[in-house]
Amino acid sequence: MHTITFTCETITPMFLSGANQDVPELRPPSIKGALRFWWRAMNGHLSLGDLRNRGGDFGV
Repeated sequence: MHTITFTCETITPMFLSGANQDVPELRPPSIKGALRFWWRAMNGHLSLGDLRNRGGDFGV
């Protein structure tokens, strides 16, 4: 397996509040959605069958 490691930082504000605007809230579905978006963006060159085979937990 080939591993790539990235160091990232946010350059835009992250609005992490739910119903109570005073309490920050980071929910797993939000993280999963962001990972799914970027996984698809980075693997857009793959065929649909390859995306499904490599999708894993990202639910492609």
